[in-house]
Amino acid sequence: MKTPMWIALLCLPLSGCSLVGYHKVKKASWAPPGEAAAVVFPNSFKEGVHLEGPVMAALEVAMNEFLPPGSELQTEDPDKRMAQCLSRRSTYDTHVLQSGADLFFVWFSPQPSRCGLNEPILDGGAVYAIDGQGRILGQR
Repeated sequence: MKTPMWIALLCLPLSGCSLVGYHKVKKASWAPPGEAAAVVFPNSFKEGVHLEGPVMAALEVAMNEFLPPGSELQTEDPDKRMAQCLSRRSTYDTHVLQSGADLFFVWFSPQPSRCGLNEPILDGGAVYAIDGQGRILGQR
């Protein structure tokens, strides 16, 4: 669903725009030139991970459904560290399985140890079935 332009423009100065489905994606920050100059780019990506376009599209749909940009988990627990941890995309390992030409399964599994937490999580991830058109077919 696309947000009408007038709602988007109205929301720019307001903080509650995510309530109407509008969220401006934060642009990535760039390192200072001196720090960036030390980076040596690889000559080959042979050893890297290759994600084909449809896989990347399915991954994006699943992640935006699972943990939308700007979202924050709420908890009744006075210790908010776990909620803060589970609100960060970097907390999750992501597994993608392509099943046929137009079916992708995307599994997000939390790794709270990345936040310095060693508490077990019984139900913190999710598995999504995404079709080649970017539609969610189901969640488990």
